[in-house]
Order: sequence, then structure tokens, then C-alpha cells
Amino acid sequence: MSKKETIKNIKRMNPDVNENALNELSELNNDFDVKIRAQKAFTDATQEKVKNHQALNDSEIELLCPVAMKTTMTNKEITELGLSKHYSFVPTIDVVNDLRTLGYDCVDATQVKSRKKSTNGYQKHLLTFEHPDYKVEGAEEYPQLLLTNSHDGGNAFTLSAGIFRLVCSNGLVIKTEDYGTARLVHKGYSFETIRELVNEFNVTVTNVLNKVTAMKEVQLTKDQQIEFAKQAALLRFTAKSYNEDNISDVVDIDDLLNVDRKEDAGNGLYEVFNRVQESIVQGKYSYSSNGKVKDADTKTRKARPIKNFKQSISVNQKLSELAFALV
Repeated sequence: MSKKETIKNIKRMNPDVNENALNELSELNNDFDVKIRAQKAFTDATQEKVKNHQALNDSEIELLCPVAMKTTMTNKEITELGLSKHYSFVPTIDVVNDLRTLGYDCVDATQVKSRKKSTNGYQKHLLTFEHPDYKVEGAEEYPQLLLTNSHDGGNAFTLSAGIFRLVCSNGLVIKTEDYGTARLVHKGYSFETIRELVNEFNVTVTNVLNKVTAMKEVQLTKDQQIEFAKQAALLRFTAKSYNEDNISDVVDIDDLLNVDRKEDAGNGLYEVFNRVQESIVQGKYSYSSNGKVKDADTKTRKARPIKNFKQSISVNQKLSELAFALV
């Protein structure tokens, strides 16, 4: 492929690609360098669109999440993956296009790293959607739809409701019961099904945002903040040996309540929720597996962030449930 054709293809796949980067490509003589630079320019432009919550096209989704573009599955593939004969393949890109028809843009996409070679190309993936009508200028939060799917039988096609918070990019994921029936097994899919789910979301989104507003009006005592943080810690430390009485010996509760930015300072439920959520999800706390975490001679460890998006959604849903219970 010539340099001219390569540059033309890059502009076709991503009209927003940086013109200066393309000009640099035209000055290169080595075709390999042209392709490398072109791919980098495309990747950088795509990541910038994700950062700015701009609508992604199919080529950009494929770059971020190749499995989302799978359009067919043969009977042989279904058998080799050990799936039921009743399994009905749901192409994620079909759902993407249906959501586009309903006004929702895909603004991010990711897939997990497959642990087995046999499931590579079928693994779990997550796509995030936003509707322009909900992104009101000046709003601190706005709703999102989170689509999870897989083609290996490990994850049902699921839609979850979320709230995106502008100040720190943390997402408040609303527990499924507040949204409606969001989980669909792979035994058939239709546009009507997705439209019904989206209609449920559109009806309840005002109530969800009202709950967030109510959270901002609730003030917590120091004891209530500690109790909330302890309950949140138990979402990560789920073994039966951990409970409300001993979790503060294991997890540094002060770390969970730590203020990283001025927007999260204060005793309000909303501020406390966001501090604890960020600490839990991003692993911004210390813990001990042997001895009390606050003792000077105890060896502590730094928690790891939650990278598995299925676990992240689950933890966020339970956190929002804890917070809404205090409204």
C-alpha cells in the first residue's frame, strides 16, 4: 500500500486524526515507518476521543475491543466452546448499532485478556454508552449505559445503568433492581428487547439522578463515615472470617476516607461515597494479613486496584446500594 493510500485510509477510519501527524507521515520514505506512524496516530486519536467521551466509530471500537466486532459463530465454534445447543450468538456490534439507533453513542470499549488460547476472541468485554441529551452543560453527573457480553458462555449479555461523575471519572453504577431487567441469556435477541430495556432506563434515570441529589443533602457523623467505610471494605474482604467487628484491624479505614481533592472534602454522604469508592476501586488503601493494620510493627500491604470490570460493576452496585440506604 502506498503512503498516499495509507494516509487516506487513516483519515477514512478516523476523520478527527491530527493533521500534523498526517503531515509527518507524508514526509517519510520508508513504507514500514509510514504504517507504524499511521497506526500510532490512529491509536492516539482514538484514545483522545475516549478521554473526551466522544462517539466512537466501528474502526475505533475494533482497535479497543476486537471481540466486539465478531459477527458470526459457526456450530463448530459453539461445540468447541462447550456451549449449549440452544445457545444463540448475539453479535455485540449489532447491539451497538441498535443503541446508536436509539440515540446512544459508544464512548469506550475494552475486553479482558483471555486466560486460555481457546477462548481468545470470545472473551468478556465492556462497552460504555452515553446519550447527548443527558450531557447537559454544567451538570456534574450524567447517566451511562454499560454493556457487558462474551461469546464463550462466561458472561450473559447485560445492560447496567451508571452515573458518570465529571470531577474524577469515577462511575456510580446503579444496582440492577433500580434499572429493570437488564440481564439477558444468549437464547435470542431482538431490537424490541433492547428498546424495552432502554425505555426502562429513560423512565427511571430522573429518579436515579434525584437519589444522587438527595445524597448531596445528607450529612454524616464521623461514626457514620467509619461505618460506611467498614461496610465498603467488606465488599473487598469477603471471607467469612471478616466482619464489622474486625475489618478495621485489617483495612486502614482512614485510607478509605482520605480526601484526595477539594471537591470530595466534607462530611456529606456524596463526598464520603466518592472518597470511599475511589479508594476501594483504585486500591488506595493499606491492609494487613497478619496483625492490626495500625500497629507500628505490623507489616502492611498496598491494595491492588480492581481491574476486572465485572467485579468493578458488582462492587460499585453494592456501594451505591449502601449509599442509597442512607438517603
